[in-house]
Amino acid sequence: MNKPGFWLALLLMSLISLRGVAAESQREYEVRFQTMLQYAVDINEYVRRHLQDKKLCNYAEEMAATNARFAEQMSPPEKLAELHPHFLLVLENVERSFYYASQGRLDRYRHHQRIVNKELSILEALADRAGISPYYERF
Repeated sequence: MNKPGFWLALLLMSLISLRGVAAESQREYEVRFQTMLQYAVDINEYVRRHLQDKKLCNYAEEMAATNARFAEQMSPPEKLAELHPHFLLVLENVERSFYYASQGRLDRYRHHQRIVNKELSILEALADRAGISPYYERF
């Protein structure tokens, strides 16, 4: 199994872990929050359109689990502390939904997707109230 994207992502995650993932400033937290959330939303949409590909679902589940683990280690600044639990719930439920999709259990996949959608709505409202965008700006 030679997936250059997988190995590159694994290398980047390893390098990030060497630096530590605790947010040192609000800006650093925002960048990580936006990047990780955007990744989750993008891969979630892609997997939704390719649920029949069990290997893709399994790969996406592994990457989403790594994303969620890193988010659990982040320390939000006080201004953003209220949104962090919802951020974690989005990432964890994206991961769970991919797991069930890889098993062909689409009823459980849909259950976790409903949680993702609900938590995304809450997260977006909290981010708006905090004065930040939940997603990074694309180039």
